[in-house]
Amino acid sequence: MMRYILPLLVLAWPAFAQQAAGPSFDCTRARAWDERTICAFADLAALDRQIAEAWRSLMERLPAEERTRVQGEQRAWLAERRGCEGPVAREALSCLRRTLRARARDLTALAAAGTGSSASSAASPLAKPPPADAAPATALRAADCARPAGWAATRICAVPGMPALDAAVVRDVAAARTRFAAQPAVLAGIEAAVARYLAEREACTGAAGRVPVDCLQETMEDMRAALRQRMTRP
Repeated sequence: MMRYILPLLVLAWPAFAQQAAGPSFDCTRARAWDERTICAFADLAALDRQIAEAWRSLMERLPAEERTRVQGEQRAWLAERRGCEGPVAREALSCLRRTLRARARDLTALAAAGTGSSASSAASPLAKPPPADAAPATALRAADCARPAGWAATRICAVPGMPALDAAVVRDVAAARTRFAAQPAVLAGIEAAVARYLAEREACTGAAGRVPVDCLQETMEDMRAALRQRMTRP
């Protein structure tokens, strides 16, 4: 099967089914850095399959004029994905994983809604429908490296640079809570995101196909990115 990053019509209409454990394209034909990396990691392959499936569903439902625009967005995203390649392997992999996760989330939301609205307005960790009433604040404190409690805190304190990242997440959450204190619906979404973030952080200890400390770092970086996105919206 031709790789889905070639002509976008190929992405939308793959010629052959892929093995369940692999990505949506044929790894024997993978030449680019991002393709080879996706083939090497089970969680990236699963995200690629999710993206391809959401893309097919979306293309089947969009009118022609909307397809053209969304295809342009997809081309831009593919360029962004390939741009994750860099001299530091760990940072490049983290970038690729974040990029795939964001696109999978966006396309899945678009396909479910049956609309071609821009990916920038698609679902994000802070954009899910909040409950009617604001949720109570979830306790979030920077890891106490003198007495780390729990797997995540222990790893944060053991890896250089992670305590600073952890503290930055806490500051960003505090800033978001302050800014949206008078907007219960937005605040509820933030509190739900904080609860998910804490659960996902701890779950990194057994994340299939991922290095736990990389999973932890990426989860923290994803939370910061989601908070920045929320803070920059009007």
